[in-house]
Amino acid sequence: MGMTFTALADKHARDYMAPLTAVVGPMHHLTDAARMMIEERAGSVIVLDASLPGPGLLSERDLAVAIASGADPAKDRVETWMRHDIASISPDTTLDAAARTMLRQGVRHCVVIFGGEAVGVISLRYLIGLVLGEDAQLPPPPGFGI
Repeated sequence: MGMTFTALADKHARDYMAPLTAVVGPMHHLTDAARMMIEERAGSVIVLDASLPGPGLLSERDLAVAIASGADPAKDRVETWMRHDIASISPDTTLDAAARTMLRQGVRHCVVIFGGEAVGVISLRYLIGLVLGEDAQLPPPPGFGI
């Protein structure tokens, strides 16, 4: 049984965020980011590096834009195509506020930031699953020999 959208107002990101498992650096190639997304069954990767002012994000959509723009995924680096203006929330942010943030910014992921560090991620797919009372049914990763 799912919960109503208003019930998300009582739930906080700290209790529902997923760990940061899909992480790359800005110097990785686009193919590295794509492989990480496939391995982790994620729609994006978080980009972390001490040289960055904060976490970045590279989504499936960003990969599509890069390729459509003529990027060579084996040579072009994540730093060229990643986004710095990511949706971020605190661990105390309610899930309904996280969903509204994603909708306002037109994104499907919010990075949870605590003490200036990325500590987790909330996805729109996960929030829909909570409302519907179902786990997201993800297809098995395709066999790309990775």
